[in-house]
Amino acid sequence: MKLSPFPKETYERNADIYKVLANSKRLEILNILKKGELSVEELTHELGVRKANISQHLAILRLNRLVRVRRDGQRIFYSITDPRIVEPCRILHELWQKNALAGSAG
Repeated sequence: MKLSPFPKETYERNADIYKVLANSKRLEILNILKKGELSVEELTHELGVRKANISQHLAILRLNRLVRVRRDGQRIFYSITDPRIVEPCRILHELWQKNALAGSAG
């Protein structure tokens, strides 16, 4: 009897995505893009990071199909492909808050 609910490939793909999400700046980008489409310039302004750095993170997110691209003239806009990708970040945030409150109550 097999106990694992998913095929091995599912775990391998999930691990690959977790590696991409293991960068705080990429998590921040995804959470910002969850609110709507933004240009690289808007993301640069919002995050206070150089355009080259943002572009590098966006390229990794795009390669892993976590963001999509739309061109409008010279400007490039990015949007999140599926807002559910940031759910683990929200869940962990809630767990950290809960644990911090539980720790301060003791």
